[in-house]
Amino acid sequence: MTVNCRISIDNRPDATNVTFQAVPRIGESVSLSVDGNPQDLRVSRVVHVPNGGLEGAAIIVEVTTSIL
Repeated sequence: MTVNCRISIDNRPDATNVTFQAVPRIGESVSLSVDGNPQDLRVSRVVHVPNGGLEGAAIIVEVTTSIL
């Protein structure tokens, strides 16, 4: 089973949809393509949106390039 999440990197205004095998947890490292380059990012926040409010994504994951 997969989970569709809306990803926001370092609070940038643009966000993208990403499919994960499970919802990432705060503090976990995830690998994503940023500007065409693979990068390891740290999950800083996970928000569950009732009824999939933002463009159909029910889960918003905020990640950071900074080490927490």
